[in-house]
Amino acid sequence: MENKTVKLSNLQCKELDKVIISLVEKYKTEYIFCFGCRNNTKSVISCFVEEAKQSETHYFLLVITTDIARIEHDVQDYINTISEASKITIVVHGLATVTNAILQGSRFFSAVCRYGLQLYSASGLLLKIDYPNLNPATTFTKAQKHFYHRFGMASGFLESASNSYDGSFYSNCMFELHQSVEQACIAVIRVYIAYRADLHNLTRLISLCKCFSDEPADLFPNKSDEDQRLFQLLLKSYSETRYKDGYEIADYDADKLCTKVREFLELIKRLCNKKLQEYRQAAEDAGKEIEDYIPLLPASLFS
Repeated sequence: MENKTVKLSNLQCKELDKVIISLVEKYKTEYIFCFGCRNNTKSVISCFVEEAKQSETHYFLLVITTDIARIEHDVQDYINTISEASKITIVVHGLATVTNAILQGSRFFSAVCRYGLQLYSASGLLLKIDYPNLNPATTFTKAQKHFYHRFGMASGFLESASNSYDGSFYSNCMFELHQSVEQACIAVIRVYIAYRADLHNLTRLISLCKCFSDEPADLFPNKSDEDQRLFQLLLKSYSETRYKDGYEIADYDADKLCTKVREFLELIKRLCNKKLQEYRQAAEDAGKEIEDYIPLLPASLFS
């Protein structure tokens, strides 16, 4: 499948200048790439007011640092405090990690460094790496394997959550629902962009999904106050079920979230199957022999 080169307008590049300067001053930064930009414009037309337009931009950046230590959470928290006009989702990795991953055939890092827009370089030069040619059949097989593994875990956690709910173990139910959404997000991210997300924060996982689809965020959380409230309950359940003494959740909230998470998994399954079919078609068009991965769980779970 053909990769698209990321392009930003002069105004968008200028908007990111402040962020780049701040990152370089605070962290030992080697390179910064933009691997996605989503711009949503809303227009309001009424016979009572003049036409008004509102624009919201979401940037996706890879920050490559000198150190190999993972500082992604710290960098994202810092970006959230300095970026006012636009939303920015950050992925942070050390230079050695990125170059080694590319040499080993990483689809994510190869695409970002090859087709993303380089916004900063400590040396002032472009990042020069010999990018391997990726086999579309391998892309399909790897994506299929990750989908079966991660979505199988997501489905298993959802089943456990339902059993916990039936037994009135609502705290257990909430933790397992969180794990189900987490694994579902990891699955769709691996399938679409081949990035190994090791985050537990659902907000950040769903935010990263936006670089290829708005649908996960449109479903969960949604715009209504009630959906936002339920999402916050789920978001906090990861730590509060384990560390907060006296943690309690109402049965009706657990019930609503079971239904919502089941919808979410159905969406993720549909998105993944659609993308896997595209990968399969690309491999067939290239005349490559396809090796299907056989899951340990029933195939009907994934179709």
